[in-house]
Amino acid sequence: MNNDYLYQQVVSLLENKAFSNDVVFVNAYDLSPDVPDATLIKTRAIIMNNFFDINAGYAYRFAHELSHILYGDSEAQAVYYFSEYGKRGEELLAHKNAIKMLMEFAIPVSVNGFMEYYHIPSWLEFEVQKTFSSLGVVE
Repeated sequence: MNNDYLYQQVVSLLENKAFSNDVVFVNAYDLSPDVPDATLIKTRAIIMNNFFDINAGYAYRFAHELSHILYGDSEAQAVYYFSEYGKRGEELLAHKNAIKMLMEFAIPVSVNGFMEYYHIPSWLEFEVQKTFSSLGVVE
């Protein structure tokens, strides 16, 4: 996980958002690197694997999983596992909402800088650009 001050502040804001919405999250330090983060919809719980070996950053993954609970269809599925390539339905919605959530916390200077900072999958560049433009920021 990125240890700079801003990144840690964003993670704290995500944690606070989870707490204020009665979402429990666990940072797991004993899972193997191939076990994805998981969201349990009915119990409003998120399990973050701190050793998950994936290109997507921790804050982005956490925002994605939190999005499933806060903005997703609670009847669509009981459990979600993080996939950086989930491009349909609830997964795409969680990707879009994670981008919005992160931009609410810290307005980016540029699309590419934002994507690199949070290690957002490159196929989501259009969604990042769309959200970035909606904020009225000019690169």
